Amino acid sequence: MSTDEEEHMSGDAFEGALDGNVLGGPLGEAFGVELTASRVSCAACTRVAVVADLVVYDAGPGLVGRCRGCGEVMLRMARLRGEMVLDLRGTSLLRIAV
Repeated sequence: MSTDEEEHMSGDAFEGALDGNVLGGPLGEAFGVELTASRVSCAACTRVAVVADLVVYDAGPGLVGRCRGCGEVMLRMARLRGEMVLDLRGTSLLRIAV
């Protein structure tokens, strides 16, 4: 990643976003364990980080977690009719400590 790309992805690039710690409650409900310290790998850029490092937006009907490195969507989560719907297609790997 070039310096220009890194500057673009920091600072104002994520204005209005939350950090991945906001995913702790809903993911904990769904999986029954604390996941914010779990490692995730971005399917787009292969960056490895912890869930708490994701850039999260909550403006829609659910939560969207983006990679802090490339900005691609890694996780989508919403509650629909009594179910938790989780889309991880932007995450190539999720490692959960047991």
